Amino acid sequence: MIRSVLFGAIIAVGVALCVMPSVALRIKSVFASLVRKSLNAIRLSTGTRLSSDLVICDIDASSLVASKLTGAVVGFGTSGFCLVLAQSTGIAISSGMKLLTPILIATFGFLFPEHKIRQQSKARRRSFLHSFSSFLDLTNILLAGGAGTETALIAAAESGDGWSFEQIRRALTVAKSARTSPWIELSRLGEMYSLPQIKEIAGSIQLAGEHGARIRTSLAARAESLRYRQMSEVESSANAATERMGLPMVLLFISFIVLIGYPAVTLVIGGL
Repeated sequence: MIRSVLFGAIIAVGVALCVMPSVALRIKSVFASLVRKSLNAIRLSTGTRLSSDLVICDIDASSLVASKLTGAVVGFGTSGFCLVLAQSTGIAISSGMKLLTPILIATFGFLFPEHKIRQQSKARRRSFLHSFSSFLDLTNILLAGGAGTETALIAAAESGDGWSFEQIRRALTVAKSARTSPWIELSRLGEMYSLPQIKEIAGSIQLAGEHGARIRTSLAARAESLRYRQMSEVESSANAATERMGLPMVLLFISFIVLIGYPAVTLVIGGL
């Protein structure tokens, strides 16, 4: 009965829109405006929340929003198709499951691209910190060899390859073109990529240079501090991975005990 009423209402609305095209055009314009405002709101919210992650991954906010919407639509369509296929094979599915499954899968498809961006940005930040510590060591070696500060920085940046050293070279090129301190541009780079370690190191070394302190000593101390912090993060990640591996081992042990003890328990119960 309800399906017949809904089907009749849809047909009535379709006929009314065909008879009155002005109403159809007005509805179309309102719908397009609503979709446009919704997309802009999602894009602004995503860009504000993931600004540094998008910058460090070199991804536009519009592309991320398009990926999220595509994931939601694909997840909803795939789940609906699977439910229809399951029903056609005779599998009984409750009405609550029919309603919740597409919504959950569509939500997962909508949120997964954002999660992927966060994981990629974490990996890039970790890689950048490793490269920056190597950059500081190379600069310190060149300074010990008698090179000037700017020459040592440029030579150290040109000695490495990869995305991180490319960003360092670009920052040094901007500093040279604008005739500003290279540490200012490196500090801006750390702020743009949400790397407080880089900003802190650049600010302290710039302060040491302005007050006539030995830059080489500051560079060595900062590089050692950065390496120590990275080693602490690596050790904590390894400990967390070890703890996560403990649960599968416990489950495997319990399964093994159940597999061995099941025949004996069955015989005892059968003897009673």
